Amino acid sequence: MLQRTLAVAARTLTIGCALAITPLASADHHQSNASGATIAEIATDAGTFTTLIAAVEAAGLADAFTGDGPLTVFAPTDAAFAKLPQGTVQSLLRPENRERLRQILLYHAVEGRILGADALGAGQASTLAGETVEITLRDGRLTINDSGVIANDIVASNGVIHVIDTVLLPPAPQPQGRLVIGVYTDSAGRALRAQLGIERGLVVTGLTRNGNAREAGLQRDDVIAAVNGRPATSDSLAEAKAEAGFGGVVTLSVFRAGEHIEIEVPVGAERH
Repeated sequence: MLQRTLAVAARTLTIGCALAITPLASADHHQSNASGATIAEIATDAGTFTTLIAAVEAAGLADAFTGDGPLTVFAPTDAAFAKLPQGTVQSLLRPENRERLRQILLYHAVEGRILGADALGAGQASTLAGETVEITLRDGRLTINDSGVIANDIVASNGVIHVIDTVLLPPAPQPQGRLVIGVYTDSAGRALRAQLGIERGLVVTGLTRNGNAREAGLQRDDVIAAVNGRPATSDSLAEAKAEAGFGGVVTLSVFRAGEHIEIEVPVGAERH
């Protein structure tokens, strides 16, 4: 059963003010039209959810999308995942970030078969991540938090899919351990700073294996001139990580062989 697969308590849709929206059909209208295909099979056949499918498998939630359900899924397309900062998806797919990935995916799922009109009438829903999403109509378009629904009420044998254009991100949990991006630095010397015309700077002296900075494209001997638009120092880097929080992103302004580039690095937590 789905409850055993996800190991979470059943959660119900939170009922708010009722709204009658003609373009969105009621649940009763679609119940008898469910095909034999599961949520996972529909997503696979569509060909536009390859990142979502890979994430579900990496998080160990594949059985949930092929089980009995019913389950309502807000499904981000590949294009939605591509809108995340560079390196975010790769970071989330790593084994050490599996729990964070699970929470993000469970934030896209609601217990039960909930069609668009019913969701809109409720106004919000409690997800399997334990957090609530807001469901509204903006400019005639169904919206989940700030994510627009591209297609709604795609009925599967074990639930229903609403396709969304932006990945939903739950509030980041407080991590255990120091915030890190996987980089070792030294302060740039006066001559180097003068050569590059920068006030402050950090020279990359090393990168942790499989760390976020390496995954994002940072290289040894790069010179970090700025962090989130501020002159790069060990203090400004620490402040940027604290402001971004676990799962957030810091933007590094980097000089490499005379080229000036911007690199976005997700923030992780040091493992104990």
